[in-house]
Amino acid sequence: MPALSQTRAYAALLLIATLWGTFPATGKLAVQDFPPVFLTALRAVIASTFLVVLLLRSGAETIRGLGPGSIRAFVVLGVCGLVLSTQLSYVGYAYTTAANAAILQAATPVLVALGARAYLGERLRRRQQAGVAVSALGVLVVVTDGRLWALRLEDLRSGDFITLAGLVAWMTYTVYGKRVVSTHSPALTTTAAYVAGTCILVAEAVLTAPLFPRPVLTSTRAWIVVVYHALLGAVAHIWWYRAVDRVGASRAAVFMNVTPIVGVALAAALLHEPIGIWEVVGTLLVLAGVALTTTKMGAADGRPAADSR
Repeated sequence: MPALSQTRAYAALLLIATLWGTFPATGKLAVQDFPPVFLTALRAVIASTFLVVLLLRSGAETIRGLGPGSIRAFVVLGVCGLVLSTQLSYVGYAYTTAANAAILQAATPVLVALGARAYLGERLRRRQQAGVAVSALGVLVVVTDGRLWALRLEDLRSGDFITLAGLVAWMTYTVYGKRVVSTHSPALTTTAAYVAGTCILVAEAVLTAPLFPRPVLTSTRAWIVVVYHALLGAVAHIWWYRAVDRVGASRAAVFMNVTPIVGVALAAALLHEPIGIWEVVGTLLVLAGVALTTTKMGAADGRPAADSR
């Protein structure tokens, strides 16, 4: 695949963040009929099959960089990206609201920035730091309905903490994967991670089946959600790594601030939760933060904002 331009990378990140914003509300609907572990395993099987087909149709360049350490890297990504992050997301949907799950995803940029700082040596300049702060402020406005002082720890549910644990796993997946895609193509990295994670998830689903209610296999709604999450989610993972490779993990993660805004809006549409003026204000702040973070630096800096290395 040809390298992404900075503009196309930003456009891809915005689309991916928007897509992922639809997952909490639709996932909340699916876990009503499919237990979370079964749902994650089923999604992984469909996505892995799809990705393997795409990989086989690609050229030899796609499988460059394979070596003795590749399998270990792919297993780490599979565990972090699917077994932990994706699975904990669905478990979180079952024990919290779709809006809460979407809003908590606002922690992603902070977590990724910290991980990228520690593991990759990335840094955000002052203008980008301001963008992160403005976006985070927008999310806080949404969380507290404009009353920032009213946010209390006791308001969180068990599913909220599960969701946060999944976000930590996603941070690891993103930051560790940034180095993996420097020697392997995004298509190979994503496909191999999915295959590794799927093997673990299927075994886990079989072993834990007696602990969960039987899935309602006749649920059309659940099947539509699974296929939607599997196929579009798999493509999004490939493009996510391509964009991360282009603009850096910290800056890519800022776009995840768009995700909770989309999630809250869709939760209102599907689950009839009201949207007020503070949700609108929060959305504008988030988009302003993304604009600050992605705008090129001036001549005094001498390098574009995408250069985080």
